[in-house]
Amino acid sequence: MIPARFVWTRFGAESGEVPDAILRRKERERLLGHGVFLWGIGNSVGSAVRRLLADGRGTPQVIFSPMLGPARRSDHSPSRVVVWRRGLGLDGREWIFPLGAMVTSRLDTKMGTKRRHFALVCCRAEPIASDPNGDRFALSDLANLGSRRPVGSSQVTAVVTRVGCGREGAYVASMHAELRFPYVLELFEPVEAASSQESVAVGDSGRAVQFRIGV
Repeated sequence: MIPARFVWTRFGAESGEVPDAILRRKERERLLGHGVFLWGIGNSVGSAVRRLLADGRGTPQVIFSPMLGPARRSDHSPSRVVVWRRGLGLDGREWIFPLGAMVTSRLDTKMGTKRRHFALVCCRAEPIASDPNGDRFALSDLANLGSRRPVGSSQVTAVVTRVGCGREGAYVASMHAELRFPYVLELFEPVEAASSQESVAVGDSGRAVQFRIGV
């Protein structure tokens, strides 16, 4: 069931990976992390997550939905890719990545070189998979938590509250997870990959190893 308030993120091709490859990689990460995996996002939702935590309605939920349109060329075939290997939690302290955890993003943006990126700290007991038969909803069924303003089509990740209960909308809740402490990471110290098809994974030992995207 879709909760009354939750973190909503849409996913598609990113950093040269197609969605199926991303989900396979995240499943390996989940297994290594005993259920915990990181989900990279491009915008900060820290203040909204604090509001969600203050709501006191149990463990915050994350709902994942496939994007409706095709991926942008810059996401599908980026010229440069980085791996983010360190992050600060919502409590302002550095959080050590679990073994095998990795967040990637494209390096070049319209604003120049990307300097900031973020990640949700998620936990899921079941294998990571996208279910096309999940509950459906419309964009108009959601509003931004706090402001109550409509969720914009360009808001890939947002903390939302349900304002409608439609069941025939365009979006599907294809996967659920819980948000776990420290909830949201502000990432820093990116490492540029050798190419858009290769990245570097850094485990909790801090030792860098080569990792080929989509394999």
